[in-house]
Amino acid sequence: MIKMDENFDIEERYIPELRKPAYMLIGIPDAGLVGEIVTEFLISKGIVEEFGQIFSRKYLPPILHVDDGVAKSPLRLYYGKGINLIVLHAWTALPANAAYPLAKLVTDYASRYGIQEIISITGLPVPNRLDLEKPSAYWIANSKDMAESLNGLSNVQKFAQGYISGPYAPILYESSKTKIRNLAIVVESFLDIPDPEASAVALEIISSYLGFKVDVSGLLQEAEEIRSRIRGLMEQTKKELPSYSSGKPMSYA
Repeated sequence: MIKMDENFDIEERYIPELRKPAYMLIGIPDAGLVGEIVTEFLISKGIVEEFGQIFSRKYLPPILHVDDGVAKSPLRLYYGKGINLIVLHAWTALPANAAYPLAKLVTDYASRYGIQEIISITGLPVPNRLDLEKPSAYWIANSKDMAESLNGLSNVQKFAQGYISGPYAPILYESSKTKIRNLAIVVESFLDIPDPEASAVALEIISSYLGFKVDVSGLLQEAEEIRSRIRGLMEQTKKELPSYSSGKPMSYA
């Protein structure tokens, strides 16, 4: 058991063998569950495998996620050896007061393993989401140097002006303090309906960016099943969204 600070403990079954450059992908429930659906898809397809759990009496709700008959922390770590990636995935909604402590944990853990870049995925709620055949995607960087390096990124536009709130905003802040690159992919989405189609757009961008192949057609074909399966998680998340956004949308331009 690793005691990261007074708030979080991490239990690891083994130490991931990471090459440089190494990446960390974050999937935390927020608008449309866009990031959470992406990381759950990678887990379900066996692209990443569980190696650790995160515990906190102070910042995690009194909920355990039962997996194959075993009760585990709802906040877990996964490793994709073939794609040189650590994934942090939350199986339950996280309270708003956990956002900054969790962001600090993420950057401390990334530093511990020499991770060069954190990748976040979130939704951009838009009122005309039902009319969009394919949602548009935008990028946000945590530094000017990184922003300049992303100008040629395909299939994704610069998020020029606006706001981002929710669990990914503190990660952008904390990572900039520790000089770890943080790329946030923001995809047009529903606010309070699970949005696998938006997640498919994000997954295509991430897989191209990291250089691995993944078939997103399965995610699109299973869209209704995914919505049905995680409806309860969306309801949990909806209760926390107002606390994150202080009356503003999660992200808006």
